[in-house]
Amino acid sequence: MTTLATDIATSTMAADLGGTWLRLRVGGPGTEVKRHMAPSLLNFPEQSVAQLRERLVDELCAAAPAGAHAAISCGAALDHRRGILYGSGPLWGAEAAPFDLAEALRLRRPDVTWLLVNDLTAGLADFTARWAGPSTRRIGYLTISSGIALRIADLRTSEIPVDEWGLQGEVGHLPTQADPVLRGLMCECGVPDHLAAHASGPGIGRIAGRLGVLPPNTSLLQWFPRALAAGDAAAVSVLQAAVAPIAALIRMLWCVDPHLDLLGIGGGVVEGLGSHYERELREQLRGGSCYADRGFSESWLDERLVFCADSSADIDCLRGAQLMCDERLKATA
Repeated sequence: MTTLATDIATSTMAADLGGTWLRLRVGGPGTEVKRHMAPSLLNFPEQSVAQLRERLVDELCAAAPAGAHAAISCGAALDHRRGILYGSGPLWGAEAAPFDLAEALRLRRPDVTWLLVNDLTAGLADFTARWAGPSTRRIGYLTISSGIALRIADLRTSEIPVDEWGLQGEVGHLPTQADPVLRGLMCECGVPDHLAAHASGPGIGRIAGRLGVLPPNTSLLQWFPRALAAGDAAAVSVLQAAVAPIAALIRMLWCVDPHLDLLGIGGGVVEGLGSHYERELREQLRGGSCYADRGFSESWLDERLVFCADSSADIDCLRGAQLMCDERLKATA
């Protein structure tokens, strides 16, 4: 049940850059993955963006073997045609100046062939290889982690449509209709009431803080999963508020794109909250509001929604970045 080749040359290097971790693998699947703290504002708030970007180039160039083919999955808004990074809240905060990472890498290590893709694109490539069937027309992957983004491909043409800036699906930075009590929550990019301000991992913390439900001297990670498991009403209200914008986004997707046959949902929030998140999202999607929004049955959701929250459905952006090298999926403007 695959549409992408899964044989990957062992002479490659793959990297997966997120706001928290930089993962590196030299060779194909099965070789050791080394994990370092990402050179991000999230991890190193005392450093300037220029210093963090220089450090990123240093680490990638140091890891690449001579003459390697390097596929880099980047947790940032990225022009897939040219390898220019436009921004990332977890990596660089509100910094708006584009960063031509591909050019910086080529200048430093011209012996290496560099391919840069957004981490969502890499995730979509891996999700497609593992889950798409012969009748799948359009397929998407939505990640909910320290940031939120979506990527969709048309498997009839093997294309990931992008705009004139090489972008698609940066939905985490779209405005959301927040509950009046929660209005004004700030996104990492510096703008209030973006989708990521409410529904990302940090957004869940903001909701808990605004509602005043977090017990004193307790971190969200300590309290939230245990409270959900115990059926704590305050924790459930936080989860409902964080899931609501995601449910609204998915309803909109299926309304405007009826050929979106398969949607994967992953990322740190989905993985960390597991069945609690899945149950709440499915519950919110089941309810309808009018003739154009009748809600979705359990069987309908079973056919179209995949929660990538355990080892059987795990998405590997390292593997996906390497899969993009064969151009079975390609970004097209």
